[in-house]
This record gives sequence, C-alpha cells and structure tokens, in this order.
Amino acid sequence: MAHLLGIDIGTTNTKIIIFSENGDIIEERAFPTPFISDEYGGCYQPQEVLNALLENLKGFSSDAKKEVVALSISSFAEVMVGLDQSLQPITKSPAWFDTRTDFIFQEMKGIINNEKIYRLTGLSPQSKYSFYKLVWHREVEPKVFQSVRYWTSMSGYILAALSGVLSFDYSLASRTMFFDQNNRQWSQELLDIIGVPLEKMSQLTPSGIVLGTIQKDIARFTGLPENLQVVTGGHDHLCAAVAVGVFKQGQVLISTGTTENLTMALDAIPHIDFSQLKRSFSWGHHAIPERYYGMSGIYSGGYSLEWFLKLINEKYQYLKEMPQDIPKEISLFFPYLLGADYDGARGAFINLEGKMEKANLTKSLIISLGFEYKDLWDIMAQNLNIRVERVTNVGGGTQNDFWMKVKAAVLNEKILVPQDKEGSCKGAAILAGIASGLYKEPEDAYRKTFHLAKIYEPDPDLRESLLPWYRLYLELRDDIRHLNEKIKIIQTGRRK
Repeated sequence: MAHLLGIDIGTTNTKIIIFSENGDIIEERAFPTPFISDEYGGCYQPQEVLNALLENLKGFSSDAKKEVVALSISSFAEVMVGLDQSLQPITKSPAWFDTRTDFIFQEMKGIINNEKIYRLTGLSPQSKYSFYKLVWHREVEPKVFQSVRYWTSMSGYILAALSGVLSFDYSLASRTMFFDQNNRQWSQELLDIIGVPLEKMSQLTPSGIVLGTIQKDIARFTGLPENLQVVTGGHDHLCAAVAVGVFKQGQVLISTGTTENLTMALDAIPHIDFSQLKRSFSWGHHAIPERYYGMSGIYSGGYSLEWFLKLINEKYQYLKEMPQDIPKEISLFFPYLLGADYDGARGAFINLEGKMEKANLTKSLIISLGFEYKDLWDIMAQNLNIRVERVTNVGGGTQNDFWMKVKAAVLNEKILVPQDKEGSCKGAAILAGIASGLYKEPEDAYRKTFHLAKIYEPDPDLRESLLPWYRLYLELRDDIRHLNEKIKIIQTGRRK
C-alpha cells in the first residue's frame, strides 16, 4: 500500500509522520523546532530545521520509507527566510509572535491605509505580519537585506532544499500582508514600500502542486525513494482543515494548540463591509485550490493554559483530576498573553478573591477562553453570512474534556473530534496524496482518511448558566482594551 509523508513545522515542535492511504499513522517522529534568542527577540533557524529534519527522516524504518510516494509540508505563517543565489538561508527568521517589529508598525501607521490593505490583502495591519518583518530587515540589517536573492516562507525553503524548486504557496502568501488576493500576485505597490524588488520574491503557486521529485543526494542521505514527489503544502491551520474536510462553505475548524484558531471555509472571496466590522479577522486562499477562508483566533489559547499550569506547578493530568462542576463565581480571564487583534494587547484576570482556589481559577481561565472564542465566532459568522453546518475540533486541547464541554455549550454547536490529533501533518500528507493521484479529489480523501473519535453536544443548562458571565465579559473587553492602550503609552514613553 502506498504511503504519504506529512511534515508540520510548528511553533514549538516539528512533526514528521508517514501515513497509510486510509490515514492511519505508520510511523512518526518529532523534534523541537530549532529556535534562538537574540538581542531583539526570538528567531527560527532555517538551516538547523532542515538539518534536524533530514536526520529524523533518516531514522525512519526502511520498510515505511520505501512505500512513500509523495510528501508535503505544513508550517506556521508570517515567518520569512532570505536566501542567497544557491538557496541557502542568510537572514534571521523572526518568529511569528516576535515583537521586534512593534516599533516599525508604529512608525508606519501614517503611511498605511488599513481599509485599503484589508481589501487588497485580507489582513488588518498588525506587527506580526511578514510586511513588517521585511521592513525590520531593511532597517536593522541593511547589508544582509540587500544581499538576499530570494525571499520565501519556511516551508518554501524546506521544499526548495528537497526538490530544488523555489515556491511560495497562496495560503502562506495570504499571511504576508503584501499578497494581492484578487489577482493572486505579489502587490508591487506594497513591495515598493518595503523596498523588495518583485524578482526577489519566490514564485507563487497553489497548494498541492508537484514541484518535482526529491533531489538525489537527499534521497540517498535519508533513504527515501528517488521517485518520491515533492508537493507544495500550506499554512498549518489550513492543512489541518484539509485533514478534517473543512473546505466548503458552512464547514468550520477549531484548531487548539499554542494558539486556538478559528477557520470558516468559503466558496468565494468574501465581500465585507469594513465599516461594520467590530473586530478584525483575516481572509484568504485555502490550501484547497479555488477555495477560501475566514480566520481568527486566540493567539495564546493553549499557551494560556500551559502558562497557568506552570504557575500552579501542575501537569496536564491535573485538568482531568480537578472537579468538573462550574464555579458560582468566575474570574474573567482575558487571554492576550501573546497579543490580540490590536496593538499592545496584554492579558488580565478580573474578579479575583482571596478565597479562590486553583481549581476555580483554572476553570475560570478555560471558561473565559470559550467566551473570547464565542465573540470571534459570532463576528466572523455574521460578517461572512455563514450558516454553520459542521464543526470539527483538532489539536491537543481536545483531550481536555472540561474545555470541550464548555466550548460546545458556549458556542451552542455540536463539535466533532477526530481520532487523529495531528491534523496539520495529516493535511499536508493528503495534499501530497491528491497531487500524486492517490485520491481523486479532496472529498474522496476526507471519506477515506477521517476517523471520528467523539462528539460533544451543547448542554443547554450549562449554556444558560454561563450567559450572564459572557455578557459581562463582552462589556469588560472594551475596558481592558482601553487600559492596555494606556499601558502601551507608558511603556513607549519609558523606552524613549
């Protein structure tokens, strides 16, 4: 039976999985995504990612590797890699959450028209986007910036190393803030502002396109077949959407990891009334060609829970052992530990009492994550005119039964949880399978590879008990924003 190789370059870890044709895991490996801290923040190390990837591929069993017919890659977005003429990385690659671009963002506010950018690129300006990262390179490392021959994404660099062909898929280009969504091309106007000539940008491609076969020296080193096809991948959340069949309008994906992402599949580019948009969300090209998406999320969804467990010196098992009842008094938590949809966002707890114990605080944090998600959900569904038909949740957070019950109740939606927890890796493998002809089309791949583990039905009584707290959460959210903006002014003044 033919096998497929999926690679997911993640924020914390990189995972490699060989799947069977029916979506079962044959063999898997993982390693920490190489990362360093410098004087400005945190950066990924592209060459080290490649080196570790090749070593881990080498470690797979010969029996598993010899059946692999195609591979593809999912990865985080916004991260850029500058290459020389030989396709070797020569720049730092600041992480998507790195804050070194904050000052660039502030300085450029006067020359950026938010509504125009949103209509062109599908993004509301935020300092994390690739646009600001490239300006940072220009301002802080001008010699290196000028010496770059090609710019690509992290997965584009790895795919080029494996195949010899440089690419930048639409789904990752959709997160740069200089991709013209309607015309599927780099925006010359925005590249001119950055100072990057068009010829330095990698060729744009859809996801799921065969770039070529694996380079012979890579095949010899890793033991992979020389006729293995290398296929363009996509943004990790969209690859996860592919894995669970979320690519038609009405289908929704919740992806719970470091971030908690919300993806609503669209059949066409959306028409959004910018003046009526209460909170920004992004839109762009799906990893399935000719499909689109609306996307939002909590940057520090799973991260917030991990942060809190570390503070109270508990492991994840604690979440299964703590009482599952809903506390009468809820401490509202605003989960902006890694930022939010506005500049300067920071987290906060409200309604703390000295008698509160760690179980109540833990549950309050989880409930508040549900409230934040509900607000994002309603705004997206209303602006996109979505009638939700199917909701699927993937990621490590699905193992948290309390979280899932709260989420189903707050959203008032039935939530499907697949058996396979590695959605992004599997989605990349499915893209490889479609491109190589193993599956006829995306729906065929979904039918053959999706395996249901559990369904969470919304509890009406739980929903009713949480509604007053949710309404209060929405009222306080604006107050928290105003406080954060004042704190930002103080911080900016102190830096000067």
